[in-house]
Amino acid sequence: MRPLNKRRSSTHVMSPVLEQILFGGSSVSLNLLEITPHIEHAESRMFRCHALNQTIVFKYPSFSERLDDDVSAWFDPDEEFSDDFRPIETALYIPNNTGVPDGGGHAIYLRQENYEGLVREYLGLDVTDRDPEFQRDVHILNALDGIPSLDAFLVRTCFEVDKLIVDDRYFAISEEEDYQIRRIIAQRIEPIIRKALDHGAGAGGSRIDRFLEAIWDPQLPEAKLFISAFGIREIEAAPVFAAWKGVTFYEYQLRRTASRVRKFQEWLKSPASIPVDIRMNKMYEPQLNMFKQKIAQQIEKVLYDLKAILNDYEVCYKTFLEGEPRHFINFLKAVRKKYWLMGYCVSSLSSVSHIYSRFTRNAPENRLHFEKTNQMLRQMDVAMNRRREREASF
Repeated sequence: MRPLNKRRSSTHVMSPVLEQILFGGSSVSLNLLEITPHIEHAESRMFRCHALNQTIVFKYPSFSERLDDDVSAWFDPDEEFSDDFRPIETALYIPNNTGVPDGGGHAIYLRQENYEGLVREYLGLDVTDRDPEFQRDVHILNALDGIPSLDAFLVRTCFEVDKLIVDDRYFAISEEEDYQIRRIIAQRIEPIIRKALDHGAGAGGSRIDRFLEAIWDPQLPEAKLFISAFGIREIEAAPVFAAWKGVTFYEYQLRRTASRVRKFQEWLKSPASIPVDIRMNKMYEPQLNMFKQKIAQQIEKVLYDLKAILNDYEVCYKTFLEGEPRHFINFLKAVRKKYWLMGYCVSSLSSVSHIYSRFTRNAPENRLHFEKTNQMLRQMDVAMNRRREREASF
C-alpha cells in the first residue's frame, strides 16, 4: 500500500471515501482512535494490540454484479449462504498521523488476499499466533466482520453472544435504549415462537420462556430445537437467530430513519436545494441537476429493496400465525442474505440522513453554496455505492 497525503497543506482535499469513514455516521464506522484514550484500564480496551486501538473500523459495500442486479438471489431459500452473500466488508483505517486522521492514511480490508501480511506489517498483529491475547484480537475482528453494520446495538449483542468483554463506552447506546430495542425485537419475535410451540407437547410458560431466552443466547439447546423444526441444520441456529434479530432490528431502525430520509428527499426537490451562488456556477447547473437526480434514484432503489424484504417478512409472519408455515420456513432459510442486504440499505439511508444533517446544520434555510452541495452529494454517492473500488490509501 502506498501512503498518500503524509503532510496536510492548505490545498488538502479529503477523499470522499475518507470523508465517509470519518463522518458517515456510527453505522459505518467505529472510531477506536477517538474512544480508546478515555479507557483507563488496558484489559477493558477493544484490542490488546495497541496499534489496533489506533485505527477506525469501517464498513465497505462490495456487491457483486449478480447481487446488485438479481433481486431473486436474496430470496432463494435453496441457495446456501456463503461469503458471496456478505456484500459488506470490514476494513481498518490507519491514519498516517493519529493526531490528524483526516490527513490521509492506509486501509486494510479483512477479506483481502494479503490481509495477514498487511496487519503484521502495519499493526504488528500476527493472526496465526496462538497466543490467547493475539487470538482474542483476531476473534474480535472476525466478530465485527460477521455483522453488516457497526450499529452499537448489533456490536454489543454480537459481543455478548461471543462472551467478549470490553468497556461500554465503545457502544454508543444507553441502557434505556438498549432495553427498548430488545423489548421491541422480543415483541416481534415472541408470537412466532409461541405459535411454533402451540402444537408441541408441554408448551407451558416455563418452556416458552426458555425458547424466548434463546433469542438472546442462541447457544441454548432450545435455539437448535426451534431451528431444526424448520428443517434448518442445528449448527446454523446461532447465525440464523442473529440474522432474524438483525432483520427485526433494521426494521426498527428504518422507522427511526425514514422521516429524516423523507425530509432530505423533499429538500432535493425543493428550491432550497438550489445553491445560493448558482448564478456564479450557471454553466454547471445541468450537471448538478443530473447529480441530484442520480442521488434521488439511488435512494429509491434502496427503498425498493427494503420494501421487498419487509413485505416478504410481513407475509411470512402473518401466514405463519394463520397456520401456514411454508413461507416462514423459506424466510428463515434465506434470512441471512436478507440481513446483509438490509444492513447495507438501512446503513446507507442512515448515512445519507446523517450527511444531510451535518451539511445543513448551520445553513440558513438549509441552503448551501455550490461547492458544498457538490461535496454533500459526492459523499452520499459514496454512501450508497454498491460496487465501490477498494482504496488502499487516501
